[in-house]
Amino acid sequence: MDNLMGYVIGETSNTELNFLAKQLPEIGSYVSINYCDLEILGMVESVNQGCKIFEEVYNIKDFEKLKYFENNDSYYTIGKIKILGDVKNMQIPRIPPKPGTEVYNASEKILGEIFSKGTIEIGNLISADSKVKLDVNKLCSRHLAILAITGMGKSNTVSVLLEELNNIHATVLVFDMHREYVEIEAKSSIIRRNIIRPKINVYNMSYDALMTLAGVDPQATVQRAMGRRAMKKIKETYKEVDFNTVDEYINSIINELNYYMGMDEFKSKVDSILTLIMRFEDLMTFKDKITAINYNPIQDIKENYVNIVDISELDESSTDLIISYFTGEILKDRKKVLWDTKVAKPIFIIYEEAHLIVPQNRPTKSKVPISKIAREGRKFGVGICLVSQRPKTLDQESLSQCNNFIISKLIEPSDQKHVQHASENLSEDLLKQLPGLNVGEAVIIGPCLKIPAMVKIKRFEGEYGGEDVKFDELWTIEKEKNIPEFIESNELFNDDL
Repeated sequence: MDNLMGYVIGETSNTELNFLAKQLPEIGSYVSINYCDLEILGMVESVNQGCKIFEEVYNIKDFEKLKYFENNDSYYTIGKIKILGDVKNMQIPRIPPKPGTEVYNASEKILGEIFSKGTIEIGNLISADSKVKLDVNKLCSRHLAILAITGMGKSNTVSVLLEELNNIHATVLVFDMHREYVEIEAKSSIIRRNIIRPKINVYNMSYDALMTLAGVDPQATVQRAMGRRAMKKIKETYKEVDFNTVDEYINSIINELNYYMGMDEFKSKVDSILTLIMRFEDLMTFKDKITAINYNPIQDIKENYVNIVDISELDESSTDLIISYFTGEILKDRKKVLWDTKVAKPIFIIYEEAHLIVPQNRPTKSKVPISKIAREGRKFGVGICLVSQRPKTLDQESLSQCNNFIISKLIEPSDQKHVQHASENLSEDLLKQLPGLNVGEAVIIGPCLKIPAMVKIKRFEGEYGGEDVKFDELWTIEKEKNIPEFIESNELFNDDL
């Protein structure tokens, strides 16, 4: 058994207790308590220090005089322990320990048994040298949320996960909004990257979705009614294979709309139809890079690769449509594979800037298929990861379906409460630690680990695009390139300026 840390004091329960510490414990460190023939593991969730000499002394001169009598023995330390369960089965004991029971540091052997048996190495415990490895099956099937304010290491965490998943030949799909992972490279392994150009099959789009892509205002009810009528007629008349290009399909809709303009019943709607035709013409001109026909995104996804959909150049509306389309087709495909073969074909989907695509207080096209995967994806081998620096604006239903959380520094109380509401495993004391986490540190909770952990996420050894720009270095380089010539030519001091 490792060093004695202290003794249980005060009233105890089978879920939490206080102890008088012999040595100053770190918040997030692990302790073991032996009683009733069980070895119980606990985590130090808070620590308070005090000194009886200075209690109720409010006069500064008296305080300074009393300092002469103060020494290290004058201080006491009281820690709060959350009971995590017995070491063997991680079950909460039915009986609390008695006051006076000894509290020990948890041994490296115990911590290794608990934290180092997974597949994905994410980092080390903050309070010990033990490696932390996540259970990939529970990580993917029970979904994941990676949350933190900007600059606290979300991109590094995602990069570490991508390398680890790549090492076990996982099939991953990343919606990359800022080209952070398009050129990701690791020093110790070759990441199998497959870059996918975002495209959407216009024939398979719903009537409303195609008109949204064309820029038809949601309130333009006449335009949308006429567009729906024209598209329905074309789909009743032609199959997808009858069209060789997107332009052929869109022009067939435009021709149908032109036909309506000559009909007496639509004379009062000619202006609306003309505007709608212009919208479809603009669609062919300005959206040609993301539209396709006779296309399914499944054909572009490579199994056992890190597939990266580069959506960095798309506007928010197009991004929403692409993500909705890809997500819906993936779930449909994985369902069919399981039903046809009785064997799942797993995939893990990572959504960057998730607060934009599954927001709390407004509808998006992506919210429906992502929420559906969050609810039922594990049955078909589809797992999701929501990444966000604005948790309070994330859809509560989707977030609550994520049972695993990697939470770095969160300062705003509204963000903290939103996350706590979504995760029943995030205690009040752990919540209080979130503002004090340093860059690269995180609280990890959920079934991917047997018990909650405060972890130092390992540094991704390689290159990715999420690191902060070093303004001073780049400005210095630019200055050295441009200023000397400028000064030498005396342009700065030209009297004619």
